[in-house]
Amino acid sequence: MDDLRGKRVYFLLITILVLIILLSNLGQNFKTDGFSTSFCLTNYNALYSRYKSSKNYEEYIKGSSSYIERFLRSNGLKPFEKSYVHRYNTLMPNKKHQSTLEVISKYGKVVKKYEYITEYFEDYRGAISPGIYMDIPQIIETENLNNVKYKSSIALTDIYKEKNLYDIFNIDIKLKKIGISAVISPVKEGDLMLTSNLYNGTYYNYKDGLTKLLVSQTVYDELKYLTSKGYEVRVKSGAEIKETTLQNIYGVIEGKNKLYNPIIFAVFYDDEYKIDDKIYNSNIGNFITSSIMLEVIRAVQYQKLIKPDRTIIFAFLSGYNQNKIGLNMLHGSFENYDLVLLEDIGNSLNSVINYSKNQRDLTSTAEYYLKKNQINILSKNIDLSTLNKYTNITAISSQVQINTLYVTKWGKFVLDLIGNSCYNLDFLTGNFYKLRLFKNLIREYSAILSLITLILLIYTIFKRQKPLT
Repeated sequence: MDDLRGKRVYFLLITILVLIILLSNLGQNFKTDGFSTSFCLTNYNALYSRYKSSKNYEEYIKGSSSYIERFLRSNGLKPFEKSYVHRYNTLMPNKKHQSTLEVISKYGKVVKKYEYITEYFEDYRGAISPGIYMDIPQIIETENLNNVKYKSSIALTDIYKEKNLYDIFNIDIKLKKIGISAVISPVKEGDLMLTSNLYNGTYYNYKDGLTKLLVSQTVYDELKYLTSKGYEVRVKSGAEIKETTLQNIYGVIEGKNKLYNPIIFAVFYDDEYKIDDKIYNSNIGNFITSSIMLEVIRAVQYQKLIKPDRTIIFAFLSGYNQNKIGLNMLHGSFENYDLVLLEDIGNSLNSVINYSKNQRDLTSTAEYYLKKNQINILSKNIDLSTLNKYTNITAISSQVQINTLYVTKWGKFVLDLIGNSCYNLDFLTGNFYKLRLFKNLIREYSAILSLITLILLIYTIFKRQKPLT
């Protein structure tokens, strides 16, 4: 009786294992190992070449978005609302022409020419306009501009320090009323470009503003000294604020079940700003993220006979350096969605997760696959203030060269997340992410489980019975 009872236990265990393996393998098997580093680098080279050849940011946007649109179309993704490209306008810094800062002797010779970016840069704060002026500057040290009399078209002043953008704008209007046309102001410490309001700023489209340059404190002190000796200064700035057309690009893979919310995988494709036709400080990581996403699309569509249960939307956003305005445009274009925003992926194996309170499950799934692909999570922060649903995963890096290992692991991670969240969903796994993870885990190790089941079956059949006593 004991032998019979033991066999029943083994047969029950075998039956459970067989059912688990069968149920986990129902449906079509979405492969997550189709990511190609070489194809990814092809996309990288295409995007980077458009960055290098473009004359300014707007041209860079047009060239990159055109490449991405063609890629989505050629890989069979459908447009969103009859169009891949969705345009919007915003005020942005622009450089109408090159800028220079020179000191001129009384004989008209250039005695000093300063270095762009390291010693001077355009000032995009306040009321600005492009222009060229040459004069012996007047030094303005008081904030009481009502008592300042006009002496020169160019002012050297430090009255902007610790002022917000609105205050700077009002100071500019007062300087303009005095008769000032150009302003040179110092930055005591830090990067001139960061101080210039080139990135993430509030801009005023003022037609008749000041021609403004920022300089290092050393240059400012030198200009004050040379001014006292009667030298003229030539200021040339192409800085202006211009209404610029930006473009988000969306590609759609329709799912079989409309009851599931669409899931959006988004990246910024313009996170490297292009101020003019020169390359000053391009970071390779700013192009690899979009390249990974394009290769993920190719790997997904290579299996296009396997249709997802859930609609997948791939979004390539613009306006990264302008407070991520393209993300706001995305939020306004879609309803009832889940969002995964990926930033700087492919640059390191260290990441930070920020997510909204109503997207915990998808974030937990992403966390599982990050760990599975050996990507470290340095911190995980929940946003309790927003109603928007999002999971923002950012790689932390100062990478200066492409690391193919990093690229491959991030590409595999995105495919894992897509496979888990969008394919082979039923009522239970579609609504409970832990069941989905369990099902995928069983499928992944089904060969080992099948072998264990076979061993148990052989053991049960050929197990010797105890002799009767």
